[in-house]
Amino acid sequence: MSLLAGSLAFTTATLLSRILGLARDMSLAAVYGAGAALDAYMISIIFPFFLRKIFGEGAMGSSFVPFYKTADDRDTFTSSVVNTFLVVTLLIVAVVEIFPDLVPAVFSMGYPVREREKIETLVRITSVFIPEVFLWAVFYSVLNSHGKYFLPALTPLFINVGVIAGTLAGRDPVWSAVGFVIGGGVAAAVLGAAASKYWRYRFTFRGIGKFMPAFLKATGAMVANQFNLLVDTNVASFLGMGAISSLQLASRLYQLPLGLFGVAVSTVALSVMSGEKEKAERMKDAITTALFLTFPAAVGLFVLSKEMVFLIFGFGRFQQSAVNLTSEILRMYSIGVVPYSLFYIALRYHHSSKRMGIPLLATFLVSGSNAVLDILLAMWMGAAGIALATSISGILGLLFFTFRGEITASKAESVKVAISSAVMGTVLLAFRNSFRGRLMSAAAVLIGVGIYFACLWILRSEKLKELKVIIYRRR
Repeated sequence: MSLLAGSLAFTTATLLSRILGLARDMSLAAVYGAGAALDAYMISIIFPFFLRKIFGEGAMGSSFVPFYKTADDRDTFTSSVVNTFLVVTLLIVAVVEIFPDLVPAVFSMGYPVREREKIETLVRITSVFIPEVFLWAVFYSVLNSHGKYFLPALTPLFINVGVIAGTLAGRDPVWSAVGFVIGGGVAAAVLGAAASKYWRYRFTFRGIGKFMPAFLKATGAMVANQFNLLVDTNVASFLGMGAISSLQLASRLYQLPLGLFGVAVSTVALSVMSGEKEKAERMKDAITTALFLTFPAAVGLFVLSKEMVFLIFGFGRFQQSAVNLTSEILRMYSIGVVPYSLFYIALRYHHSSKRMGIPLLATFLVSGSNAVLDILLAMWMGAAGIALATSISGILGLLFFTFRGEITASKAESVKVAISSAVMGTVLLAFRNSFRGRLMSAAAVLIGVGIYFACLWILRSEKLKELKVIIYRRR
């Protein structure tokens, strides 16, 4: 399977999941609006999502796949990881259940104390998600190691369904939290059943000592990376009610192309590069593929930010003022789509060789710069400044690897992608005033996609030809 083909399998499944994710966010925004209730729910899921990013999309995958693919006894290795981290995550849940006030104290320092009791109630529910997401991460990595990308990328769909059902049925954040946990359990169970074809459980901790140093270094890198989330939310908590909600909803739209394309390419690249001696060509192909997919998405988000926010969230209690704020934040986030996509690939390049030190240094650079810029830009631009700080720090991380000579792509393809994206953005901007209402906003997205691919066809893009071959083979 080529890197683009694997990425498309991942992207297709992620797209299905993200569509339901948007439906989830639409239901949350419509039922609760951008206020205290939605803020409380968003804060309560930040900690388990923080760990999901570390375990599921970060340290576990980055360190597990290279060790798994070279392990002499994969059953023993996988079982040791499962047993060790199941103990760790259950201890974390116990601490959160006893001290639920720790979550709002750490993740929303500026939030009014009188509003924290609701958050603590929700935190006790959502903490159950932590061992679920750990198991999901291990099963996810096992399947990726065997070239299976579709089902692992699809399983967040169950979480989205759970949240939607809880929100619409109960119309109270408590039920949204319950749906979140039930969905996580179903996702872990489905992946566990699929992964059981490749390993058999044993009660053992043997060999975990060799894995832990690499995992801890990768964890340090991902914690530093996710430190951005901690800083972003805390700074937003000082900007008034609704700022956290608007920031999180804008982040969801920003994460859509990043997850569909950037994370997809980097995830497949890790599996493809692990165990190979010649990685340079694979790295170049991964960078070129990421540019092909993320560059037009970033341009589209920047130009059509208000139209997209109105199209997806402009319902019920989500007022026009919230639409304006969220779209302003989204525009600043869109600047970081391409830099972070390439940055993640560079991290995976080192992870595939079990080198964790350089990624750790790079993520400390990104996190440190984001923390400083968050405060400075939030004082100047409000919540939009937080998003711009995130994007600038991603650019700095990309420059770190660029100066090391590790970011290389096909120059001819990169130029074609840049020209096609520029033409698309210019046309959309010129006719932007025509995209009024939900129907025209949706049409604008399709028009943009059509213009982009038409330009690539005229320029005879090799990546477009590869895409056509993959599509025809699947028919």
